[in-house]
Amino acid sequence: MPRTDAGTAVPSGSWEMVSSGEGDGLFFGVTEGEPARVHLFCPSGGGLLVNVNAFRPIGSEERMTFGSGATVVTLVADPSGDTLRGGVSGEGPVPSELAAILTGDTGLSVNYGSQNVGPLPPVSTEMTRDFVAGCSD
Repeated sequence: MPRTDAGTAVPSGSWEMVSSGEGDGLFFGVTEGEPARVHLFCPSGGGLLVNVNAFRPIGSEERMTFGSGATVVTLVADPSGDTLRGGVSGEGPVPSELAAILTGDTGLSVNYGSQNVGPLPPVSTEMTRDFVAGCSD
């Protein structure tokens, strides 16, 4: 099982995609009835938001990174936390490497300060194609 930086096991789960008029979301869920651990969201107005509900805000940290293997993207984190989703979110433009990050053999990882989650299982090719297409619209 993957582990967080604190050594806490991240339970196995699965990726799910949801699309609406507000945008396209990709969520790594653990079990039914529990909130998703990692949210990736492309709002209809453009951009990418990555949220990890287990991350705690760090007042001096303004960067969040996510990636797979050597492919890593930096986002601007809001150190005040995320009141809607919990945890911390990072935002930025949709990276050209998004498909490679989601399907990477080493799995997706997210870092904020000294907090890490992942690697999470790679996203399926079909779901990645649909999500990237939605983020590019």
